[in-house]
Amino acid sequence: MTDKLSPVDVSTLQERVYLKLREALYQGRFSAGETLTIRGLAGALGTSAMPVREALQRLVAEKALIQTPSRSIQVASFTPELFWEIIRLRMSIEGMVTRRAALNPPPLLAERLREINTKMIAAIRGGFTEEVLDANKEFHFAIYEAADMPQTLEIINNLWLRIGPYLGVAYRMGYSDPFLTGTRFHERIIQAIERRDGRRAASGLKVDIWATAKWFTRHRIAIFSPDEERPMEAAL
Repeated sequence: MTDKLSPVDVSTLQERVYLKLREALYQGRFSAGETLTIRGLAGALGTSAMPVREALQRLVAEKALIQTPSRSIQVASFTPELFWEIIRLRMSIEGMVTRRAALNPPPLLAERLREINTKMIAAIRGGFTEEVLDANKEFHFAIYEAADMPQTLEIINNLWLRIGPYLGVAYRMGYSDPFLTGTRFHERIIQAIERRDGRRAASGLKVDIWATAKWFTRHRIAIFSPDEERPMEAAL
């Protein structure tokens, strides 16, 4: 009887759990400083503890999560110095990639970007749903992928793992202003790509990143401390 069964591919499940948690970090569904539990995440994902534990360990290695001295797992939080270091890195690296994409864009890139930006505007004005975060990420990565720089794209992916929590704070608090302003910068980037103007496209991207960061500090949004929701204590 048992020879008719094939082993369950645990690695596939581990990868799916990892990608699900990674996407949640991208989308800001966890707050900076928030404590995560294996039991809570496994329950939400409908899995056992093992694939969640493996996924968390990978994300710790990528510095998206941290393991405290008490062995609890937390979303990496920011100091002001680290926040601005990441912002400047993003401006430099993502600006470079945007310039390259604009100089030699694939067919219909500008049209695709305008469709995504229109979708983002509709999501902001039509109830401010999570589609705002989805569309914002989709817009940026459509550009970065178009540049065809896989090693640099990997660096950008890791940076976005870190900045997801602060975008999520604005979304959960109902602040649509930085996202609506972002769509205006997106249109500038699209127009530069249509003209194959790499310098203006990169400049628009950098201003988009900088303006959002300045908005957070100007409004004193709590991005350097844990979310007010009560954290769940757990350890690996």
